[in-house]
Amino acid sequence: MRKSWGCLAVVLVLSACRKDAAEGSEGGGDARETVARLEGGEAGEAAADGPYAVTKAQLDAYVGYQRKMLEVYGSLMRGLQDMGPLMDAGTPQALEKARSGLKLIERKAQAEADARQAAGLSTDEVNRIAEVVTAVISQRQMGRTLQYEEELKKLEALQSRMPEEQQKELAPQVESMRRQVEAFQKLPEARREFGDANVDVVLSREADLTKNYQDMLKAFAGVRR
Repeated sequence: MRKSWGCLAVVLVLSACRKDAAEGSEGGGDARETVARLEGGEAGEAAADGPYAVTKAQLDAYVGYQRKMLEVYGSLMRGLQDMGPLMDAGTPQALEKARSGLKLIERKAQAEADARQAAGLSTDEVNRIAEVVTAVISQRQMGRTLQYEEELKKLEALQSRMPEEQQKELAPQVESMRRQVEAFQKLPEARREFGDANVDVVLSREADLTKNYQDMLKAFAGVRR
């Protein structure tokens, strides 16, 4: 039953997002911003006309905006999780709790709009910044998770201890790993899509953006616990 409750919580969130988008209101922009931050999704449509130049000031504001949204989503997830026992029971009280859950999501939409306004960013700016940030930070995070740099060092150390003939046999594998490491370090795909200036400005706040990225994933992973 815990798994079914987790699914219901996600359905409630996604249902509210679809409702916001259909209405074309500020809430609709909020829903798209959330998807872009987590999955690098809808913002791509907004940026289809070419790279958007992200300024340092905008990025700094966006970092603060993300921290505010982490508070909002943390509160939302805790509220939805509190509904778990009643939802598992399948009683009329559970249905009432489900309705209260939808109210939580409505308050989330307003809180998101407030956080964006406090940061001085428009919906379009948040969408476009989010796309660049997601592309850069998710790639850097993947590189750290896969630990390619550590594996490359081990592979190079192993190669150095081998006879010359075996070193040559291992060379293509070492070179392939080296290219992977370089790709995660230099982000050529993101640079081609968004430009060097955008990637470099995001990397200037990499530590903060990475923490926000990880904390956001943790907040949403909490629905399934």
